[in-house]
Amino acid sequence: MILQATMLTTLLLHAVTPVDTDPAAARARLSSLLAAQRSQPALLAPAEPALDDPSISAVYPNRAFIERVLDVTISGDDTQWTDAVEVDFGDGITVDSVRVASPTGLVAHITIDDRAALGARDVTVREGEVEVVYAGAFVLEAPLAFKTLQGTRAVGSVLTGTLVQRDISTPFDSMDSTLTVEPGFTVDYFYAQQYSADFALLVDVPVAAGTYDVHVDSGEVTSTGPDILPIATRTPIPLKEGDNVGTLKDQFGTALYTFTPPAEPTRMTFTVTAADQAAAPILAVLPASGSFADLIAADVRVVVDSTAAEPIYVIYWDAAGAPKHDFTINLVTGEPPPPETEPNDTCDEATRVESSSSTLGELRDASDVDWFVFKAMDADVGKSVHVITQPGEADTDTVVEVFAADCTTSLGGPSPDYSFHEDFLSTPITAAGDVYVKVSHSADPFNSGKYELVLKLE
Repeated sequence: MILQATMLTTLLLHAVTPVDTDPAAARARLSSLLAAQRSQPALLAPAEPALDDPSISAVYPNRAFIERVLDVTISGDDTQWTDAVEVDFGDGITVDSVRVASPTGLVAHITIDDRAALGARDVTVREGEVEVVYAGAFVLEAPLAFKTLQGTRAVGSVLTGTLVQRDISTPFDSMDSTLTVEPGFTVDYFYAQQYSADFALLVDVPVAAGTYDVHVDSGEVTSTGPDILPIATRTPIPLKEGDNVGTLKDQFGTALYTFTPPAEPTRMTFTVTAADQAAAPILAVLPASGSFADLIAADVRVVVDSTAAEPIYVIYWDAAGAPKHDFTINLVTGEPPPPETEPNDTCDEATRVESSSSTLGELRDASDVDWFVFKAMDADVGKSVHVITQPGEADTDTVVEVFAADCTTSLGGPSPDYSFHEDFLSTPITAAGDVYVKVSHSADPFNSGKYELVLKLE
């Protein structure tokens, strides 16, 4: 110690001088030693080190996806956490349990809500009167995002694109995944792979403008993209009879039109052509509901029969994604074809029609049969009967046959039934007189029965 060194040095210095046995001199030397000791500073015992204020030093993982359940480890400095500790991640995150791994380590088991706000948030640990906060320590992200989104982001539209799964711990189940938005959105197709999914989404005309959540349910896991789908409002363009020329600016875009027929029975025929040969023009025709769930038809030519003054919505869509181009929608109105005359379930009860005609028919069930008859003239001998069935209803599945005047001699059929509706050409007519056409349902399950029979001689 410093004191010991000082006294020893003094003693050594005095030790080199001869000893003076005079008592007065001895007391004088002792006094000088004591005086030297008093002149040294007093030594203090070392103080106990002061503890720093407690704090959170780390959060792991420091980010997570909404709609997930996970464990989060929280590390502290100068903390003395016990089982009385409480952990808070903010609104939308429920702390299900907290395990105290050590006085400076916690494991929080949390559940994150699908509506929890995205972005950075504070992590707070409380125990008694002591509260420590790590500002912005935990970040919430959306597991679902668009890789591509094509089409006009507005009401009455067709959207296509690709979604990506950002959470690699929850890949899509390719056999059990569904896409949902909200009522007013119809999923046309959804093909999921491990971390991406292609889709087509149909947006109804009455949908409110705004931003919408997109959800994918895959197995037992739901992944959400909050507010990632913007939809704008737009006013349908009125259609007039004749040609209506428009311009599509965006690839895979749409244009929205409307037409209100008169109150009396009316047939409307919509036909579309595109100026760009690279385009694949389609007309999607919706009834007054404006809903794709009630889709009338989607084709380059759509025929609609109406009996009320209710609006029809017509959506032009280019399925090929051609660049900016003009297109023309032609509208022709007229009287609808006459209906079949029931009963016409046998040859003897056949509904009489013209050799070139259109007639509305309906199969009541899978066993119903409709017979039609027309008179072939001498000039028609050698010609074939071109038989077409068309909607009606899109999923009416018909089969047709053609017979000579005896109702048993076949002039062709049954038709091959390659699709729901038929486009069949008979063998040539061999003699003037009555020719019969029989319409029946296919062997496939019955869905609906309305159809239109179109006859031509060629």
